[in-house]
Amino acid sequence: MIYHVRFKCADDYNARRLPYRPAHLKQLDQLSRQGLVVAGGPEPDGDYANIFYDVPDRAALDALLVDNEFNRAGLFVGSVPRVFTEFLAPIERPPLDTAFMVTIVEGKAADRARASDGMSGLRRTGEVAFGGFFDGDAALAVVRHADPHEAQRIVAKAGGWVFEGMSARPWSQTL
Repeated sequence: MIYHVRFKCADDYNARRLPYRPAHLKQLDQLSRQGLVVAGGPEPDGDYANIFYDVPDRAALDALLVDNEFNRAGLFVGSVPRVFTEFLAPIERPPLDTAFMVTIVEGKAADRARASDGMSGLRRTGEVAFGGFFDGDAALAVVRHADPHEAQRIVAKAGGWVFEGMSARPWSQTL
């Protein structure tokens, strides 16, 4: 099961995170090598972070969340986990601590089959790193473009998505 977890960061996250960062990166790297983490990184403003986990069930996810270095340090003060019902895995993963500037685009799929085909095509051309669908018509794509408006345009042009209500936010993919 692939989960997207969006963590709410503490108000002083940017001021306090550096001493904990090496251990956090080491932990994420180990989990990635074990196949338990697909990708992760902060949003540039320091308000949120995103980690994509590949775990057998919710209990395994909960154990990883409790053990997360930033969570134990009080740098994460909340989290919202969502399980993908369909996931397009990354074709490649960037090296650890890349700080690859991408955009997370979220929205609704008006036509899930068409949106899935469009996202698969964008992944093949390298414009989308990975993404997928949640229950209902909710969808998420990690677009390899730093400009949120351009990322939305790329996803919308691929088809199957509802442009109205689509959101895009910058993300620094560090793993």
